[in-house]
Amino acid sequence: MSVELIDSKMIINFIEEKEEFASAVRCRFTELDIDQDGVLCYSEMLKEFQSLRLVETDFGNDVKTNPEVIANIYSSLFAKFDHNSDGVISLEEYMTETKKMMKDIADDIGFMPIQMVLEKDSLLMKAVELHHSASAAHTIDC
Repeated sequence: MSVELIDSKMIINFIEEKEEFASAVRCRFTELDIDQDGVLCYSEMLKEFQSLRLVETDFGNDVKTNPEVIANIYSSLFAKFDHNSDGVISLEEYMTETKKMMKDIADDIGFMPIQMVLEKDSLLMKAVELHHSASAAHTIDC
């Protein structure tokens, strides 16, 4: 984990770099697909949902949340990804929802940079890394 400055433009630029974004999402999908059957079942997506720590923290302090409430949130998220309701998430479904989620995050952040603690291999970290590599490429040496 590391603390990074991120803004909506970094995320949108990452999404617009179609090959970079698709490659990063495919890689994450493959990491989650433990049984390598080409789809994600609920238990495989559960790991991803838990890593997001959507309800378990309050400004970095763990809070007790009713496990039934958490299970309902995770089930709802899984259903959002599972467009055809077949009980598994295809790469296409994962790609589509991940892109929507990243756009929502960008909208929520806005144009002012904020500091975030990011996981090393997270998609948000990939957006920051792409931004830094693009910035380095545009640096003029004197």
